[in-house]
Amino acid sequence: MERNFPVILCELRKEKGLSQKDAAAKLGISQALLSHYEKGIRECGQSFLIKVADFYDVTCDYLLGRTPEKNDLTAVAATIFESSDDDKKPTSQTLVKASLLVTHAMRQPEKLHGIQLEMLFAIALYKIILLQANAGNLPKNWAGRAYVDGKICCNSTYLGGIELVAYNAIKPHLNPHPDEDAPVPEAIKTLVSFAENYILKNLADSMPPMPPEFFR
Repeated sequence: MERNFPVILCELRKEKGLSQKDAAAKLGISQALLSHYEKGIRECGQSFLIKVADFYDVTCDYLLGRTPEKNDLTAVAATIFESSDDDKKPTSQTLVKASLLVTHAMRQPEKLHGIQLEMLFAIALYKIILLQANAGNLPKNWAGRAYVDGKICCNSTYLGGIELVAYNAIKPHLNPHPDEDAPVPEAIKTLVSFAENYILKNLADSMPPMPPEFFR
């Protein structure tokens, strides 16, 4: 079957588990008109094409059948398992790649998936926003409800509570038997080492002397 706009439009709706009625409502058109678009009876305008691209998180080129890549991250995701010397450097690119690797590993059918995974990453980023807004590196109003009366709630109790909420939400979905023998991607090694070294150094500077074996 030729992969043209009508075919792709129908595929995307089904992938998202939406009926024609629900998809049409979310896209702001009638079910009859969406049916005509999916069957190729009528052609849509540019504004609707853009609306569909935003709704399904794909590019217009993908909708028109000009590329097999749904969005810009598809090309990146296709190479996440290709290790390179750049993965040994703690750059922003390495951290993004490490995030994609973690996301892919946790999306396996028997592991964490769906909204729990998005929630986990959202909470991690939310915590970064709180800390950086409190430090003055981001606008304070980015902190949402934590920004009250000109101040940001950034005390240890609240930050610790965030971790507890995240853990309790994903606990029922944790995989009790991960593959411990699987090789660790270089980008993950770099991320973990980078974070551990920074954390341990700061702990060593702010806490009483620790036994040498603690830092091994």
